[in-house]
Amino acid sequence: MIFLAWPLFLAAPLLGAAAGGPDSTAFLPPEAPGEGITATGQAERFLGKGLFDYMDGGAERYLAYGFTEIGVRCYQKGASRATVEIYQMGGPNEAFGMYAFNSKGEHPDVGAPATLTHGTLAFHKDRYFVRVVAMSEPAAARELLVLLAKKTAAALPGKPGMPELLSRLPEGSLEGSRRYLPNAECARTTWFDGEGDALLTAGAVAVLAVYAAGDAEIVLTRTQYPSAPAALSACQALAKKLALPAAKDCAVVGKLPDDTFGALAVEGNVLRWAAGAPDAETAKSWAAKIR
Repeated sequence: MIFLAWPLFLAAPLLGAAAGGPDSTAFLPPEAPGEGITATGQAERFLGKGLFDYMDGGAERYLAYGFTEIGVRCYQKGASRATVEIYQMGGPNEAFGMYAFNSKGEHPDVGAPATLTHGTLAFHKDRYFVRVVAMSEPAAARELLVLLAKKTAAALPGKPGMPELLSRLPEGSLEGSRRYLPNAECARTTWFDGEGDALLTAGAVAVLAVYAAGDAEIVLTRTQYPSAPAALSACQALAKKLALPAAKDCAVVGKLPDDTFGALAVEGNVLRWAAGAPDAETAKSWAAKIR
């Protein structure tokens, strides 16, 4: 029912970008000959939908999180090569939202919340989401990835942000499972049967995390709406999508299409949803943990 993988993309050859607006290339690390770090090309910048010129697949999610521009440069240290990508997002919450899809793995100290996995070191700070990608053998490039990440994090303004709504979910979630979903487009790879469209109507914002409960993995989602009627309407649409029994107040518990159990509850302008439970009572008790 839920899929938390991050889609891979291949970088296309860099093209020129238009000028104007805040320039994220100013935060790219300079060459450091004393440390053996050299740049292997000029910094490149891509604005708005120009992101499609840089990456082959995946640009839609960045745009959904308010992407405005990217600054890119390639570096080398000995035989190791890496690319630094600085994405300017809609704000600190959106930068975290992008990072969350990359947050399971090793967590090196670079001066900001960071994750290293499969040759990519990702971190977020202020409104910036950064990827430092190995372009040579990943294990051998680790030192260069960490060095470049530290230099980039030190150059970026502000501090890492965390969506306040995540504090309404219980602690103890599985590593890398938290999500910040400010619109339906951001949830395209979280749900595949239209649940995101039913849940994330205009003005709605959701947070999600996964929890271990015995052999089960419980998915908790909290969605906040502009009004109580909007929350109730979305709950009823989601209940219908999940084939749960209809209820006037939308307080429903039942079996989901994937043969696990789920629970929905509305309080004011907040919709609580628990999914993946082994039975109805467990689903109901987990939904009650959402504040």
